[in-house]
Amino acid sequence: MQKNELSLNQPTQMKRLVAIPVLAAVAFILQALEIPLPFFPTFLKLDFSTLPGIFAGLVFGPVAGIMVELLKNGLHLLLKNTDGLLIGELANFIAGACFIYLTVTMQRLGKGRGSLIAGFALGTVLMTVFMSVANYFVMIPAYAVLYQMPVEKLLEMFQMDSLWSLIVYGIAPFNIVKGVLVSILAFLIYVKIEPRIKHMGE
Repeated sequence: MQKNELSLNQPTQMKRLVAIPVLAAVAFILQALEIPLPFFPTFLKLDFSTLPGIFAGLVFGPVAGIMVELLKNGLHLLLKNTDGLLIGELANFIAGACFIYLTVTMQRLGKGRGSLIAGFALGTVLMTVFMSVANYFVMIPAYAVLYQMPVEKLLEMFQMDSLWSLIVYGIAPFNIVKGVLVSILAFLIYVKIEPRIKHMGE
């Protein structure tokens, strides 16, 4: 039986304290294993680093999953960030946190696989909307300022004729594909370990 995160007993709290940093480290490693996808701009690469946060959330609640995302991006900022900005890490954190929160909350409300699938679907939609808006208004313009070149020049590098085209034909479909692939893999893993997840959360 799943519990509110504030009502977890002491052994479960200890499991939670140990699991969150361990899963964050796993997520950080997965984040480095980027897979380029055909037909998308080269800077868009698929990774499965949201998976550990999803399962932390399913076992210990959404806050635990969000903490995994926060620690993962903190590690990336400290060890991998080369431009000195928080743009990529902040966007990755918010997108991952939204996806995890919706997925876990829907699953807990319905307490079934159908609810989990609905959570994946809503999480994918929200992540796609957020990343599209963030790239249009913040990330692409910020990178143009950082590299001291017009946005148009960046778009030429991505072989796009406008920022809107980049969002419609690049950012949005990429995040839909990413959300679907992450959801499928997470669901397949969940089906295999569902009894263990329920036991660990007790």
